Parts: sequence; structure tokens; C-alpha cells
Amino acid sequence: MTSVTFEQALKVVQSLPVEDKQRLRQWLVEEERKLAEQNGADARKSALHREREMRWLAEHEAAYAGQWLALDGGRLLSLGEDPHKVRAEARAMGVDSPFVVFAENPDEFFSGGWL
Repeated sequence: MTSVTFEQALKVVQSLPVEDKQRLRQWLVEEERKLAEQNGADARKSALHREREMRWLAEHEAAYAGQWLALDGGRLLSLGEDPHKVRAEARAMGVDSPFVVFAENPDEFFSGGWL
């Protein structure tokens, strides 16, 4: 079996169409949930317990590109340009730990890392 490095895999993932990247994200969330269950961990406490938020984001992110979003499950709580304000508004609605994320434009190329 040929060994593939993280960097090689990352290049392949970066070349995928947006739809395949969303499918990959959902698959990774499901794999983490399964692993947490196998290890006896409570999946709701794992780092990737935000499965509903990730599904919502995969379906709606493009419509909110360029804004910060606060989500709770499949529910959009708040949005805007200031992540601190967005989080505060969501917490004021009674959600102690909202999922706050910046909505990317799926049509724009993103290149992370150092230049």
C-alpha cells in the first residue's frame, strides 16, 4: 500500500469541486462521531458534535457569504460583520454555546497557510 502524506491529500482535497468538499466535510463529521462512540466517549461532547450545524452550513453557507453566523442546530440565530456581536446576540437568545462561523463564498478560491 502506498503511503500518502497529509500535504498530498490536502492538494487533492483543494482541487475538489465545492459539492465534493461538502460531502467530505459531512463524511469526516460522521467518522468522528463513530470514533467517539467506539471509544466510549459521549459524541455530544466530542469536538465535532456540531453535525446539525455543519449540515445547515453546507446547505446555506453561500447565501450568507462574507458574514459571521451564529447557529444552534439547524437554526440561524444571528448574523453580521462582527463575530463578537453575533455571539452576544445568540447568547442573549438563551443559547449558551452557539456555533459561530464565518460564511465563505464557495465560488471563491481559498488558499490557507503561509505565503
